[in-house]
Amino acid sequence: MILAAYREWASEQIRRALQALGLPDPPSIEWRDLPFAYTWGMGTPLPMQLAAMEKKARPDLEVPARAQEIARRLADHLQTALQGDPRFQRVEAVRGYLNLYFNPAHVARTILETVLREGPAYGRGAPKGERVMVEFSQPNTHKAFHIGHLRNAILGDALARILDFAGFEVIRATYPGDIGAHVIKCLWGYLRFHRGEEPAERRGAWLGQVYAEAEARLEEADAYRQEVVRFLLTAFRAEGITPWVRDALLARLAEALAAHAASGPVGPKDAAVLIRAMALGEIPDLDAIVDKDWLWSLWKAMEQWLAELREKAQARRGKGGEADRRAVAALWARYQAIGHRPEEWNYEKEIKALFARWEARDPELLGLWRRTREWSLEEFRRIYQELDITFDVWFFESEVEEEGKHIVEELIAKGIATDLRPHGPVVVEIDRLLGQEGKEEYRTLAILRSDGTTLYSTKDLALAKRKFEQFRIDRSIYVVDVRQSLYFKQIFKILELWGFPQASKCYHLAYEMVTLPGGKMSSRAGNVVLYEDFAAEARERARRIVEEKNPDLPPEQKERIAEAVAKGVMKYSMLSVDNNKVIVFDWDAALNLEGQTGPYLQYAHARACRILEKAEAAVPLDGAARFEALEPQEVALLEAIATFPDLVQAAAERYKPLLIANYAFELARAFNEFYRDCPVLTAPSPIREGRLALVAAARQTLANALYLLGIPAPEVL
Repeated sequence: MILAAYREWASEQIRRALQALGLPDPPSIEWRDLPFAYTWGMGTPLPMQLAAMEKKARPDLEVPARAQEIARRLADHLQTALQGDPRFQRVEAVRGYLNLYFNPAHVARTILETVLREGPAYGRGAPKGERVMVEFSQPNTHKAFHIGHLRNAILGDALARILDFAGFEVIRATYPGDIGAHVIKCLWGYLRFHRGEEPAERRGAWLGQVYAEAEARLEEADAYRQEVVRFLLTAFRAEGITPWVRDALLARLAEALAAHAASGPVGPKDAAVLIRAMALGEIPDLDAIVDKDWLWSLWKAMEQWLAELREKAQARRGKGGEADRRAVAALWARYQAIGHRPEEWNYEKEIKALFARWEARDPELLGLWRRTREWSLEEFRRIYQELDITFDVWFFESEVEEEGKHIVEELIAKGIATDLRPHGPVVVEIDRLLGQEGKEEYRTLAILRSDGTTLYSTKDLALAKRKFEQFRIDRSIYVVDVRQSLYFKQIFKILELWGFPQASKCYHLAYEMVTLPGGKMSSRAGNVVLYEDFAAEARERARRIVEEKNPDLPPEQKERIAEAVAKGVMKYSMLSVDNNKVIVFDWDAALNLEGQTGPYLQYAHARACRILEKAEAAVPLDGAARFEALEPQEVALLEAIATFPDLVQAAAERYKPLLIANYAFELARAFNEFYRDCPVLTAPSPIREGRLALVAAARQTLANALYLLGIPAPEVL
């Protein structure tokens, strides 16, 4: 923004020169930064453009020569006209281009005056007149908050800060997933194994453990059921089986299948599935067996069949008798090893019954859901408070479920959705609606299950409608992991087909996973790194840094600084990697005071504070401050400070907090190099005064950049 003012001034001087020389005045003048180190200036290809225009009327004109002539005439005029202007240094004509250099002392003073005058508002953009909703941090209740959730929360918070600072009206929204299969499984695990329990603290994290335990038990039960089916279908093909044993088993199994096939409408399907599996030697998907109780009765009957075979085998004589007895004994041992575990067999039935209670809105289950949901929300609110993250509105999946069903009916009525119920879901064939059948750009999205239950898409459409109509937003940013990229592309296109003009300004800010050197994490597997443990480790390591750097500080101050450093470690490690790249978190790298880390930035800010504290005087910017003969390190630092407002706008336009993270590091590095090579407190006056002003401006700009990243700027480290 500062250099933009110089650009406007330069354009005005060029237009006056063109008028004085009788040359055409173009609609706009293009400026480019000059690639020369430690200078302030801009170049324009305007003379080349004017020469090219003249060639249209004079085909024999040599454009390069004419461009250089125009550039020289402009340079001569400006050199005379701008003498005495404090902003001007010199002008030159180079190969048809015009290069205009600004007075370094004037630029330096302007930069410093602007930063010190505007303070925390330095870099803030003018109001844009647009309302933007940033939806981020959508953790599921009844699961633990882990470092994967942390990346989302930190990325969304930084984007919201940047957009607000750039001049947008920002609404911060969170959308916790408080219903769905994971909630039912967690409640089942609670009722089945932990009924009545309630830990005194970290109840949200405890629910995550209950959920992980429930998933593990369900997976074990599924493995058990699969083993049962495998035995039923392969016992007659087992290694060492004899024809007599095989035929006896097949006969009993055939009788059971025939009896079941005659038992009713469900029977034929189950029998057909098993008969086909026996013929092909395949183990069917258990979901294909409708009557699981019958399958269990078949398993228990197998015990009697094998007992009868054992008795008959004992009575068999001749050469094959011994082989038959060995075959039956092997089957019996395998059967006993698998065993009878009726509770595990019925876990799936219990889950379905709990789903049915949920659909019926059973008061007792709803009460448990509300109580345990609040355990998770309490933890979320505390974590957000610790991270200095705030929200203007909390949406919940449970609030938009019924609304979503009504929207599906509306889309069916409009011809946007196709109803395939009861044999299929309600879908939107997006490519067909766009007249591009045969392509697979958007594909088909299901928006309601065949049984009438909702999907994520059902609720997201309802949520978008609420955002547009209730909050009247112009843009909607969704911070969601990269695996949902196609899904959001589909949702945005459906919103467009539905008639919402804001759909064109919906944006999915995708981000990749956070992993540790050991590999990726999973809530289901229970091998996640919890936020609680991650934050505790960050605080402990930060305390060691503070203790090493400032052992004499009061304990309370050490604790405050350690908390600030821990936030710097966590947040910068999440923001300094492109959101489209996987983060492999490394403690040593994140805590390095010499690398591209949060503590490095915070240490630079603390160093600037210490310099100004030692100066024991207000930062002067009077006429005594000297800026005429700037050192290269001073110029580099001033340039870094001056680019901050433009970086804020670029980061907002591109939804890219990484730009600010990288900028903050480059600014801190420029400051440290300046501090290393340019003495401040020991410099003679008026150099000392000028450098103190530069330190103050660097400190303020770095503090503003850290604010946009959500990172504290400690005065001591």
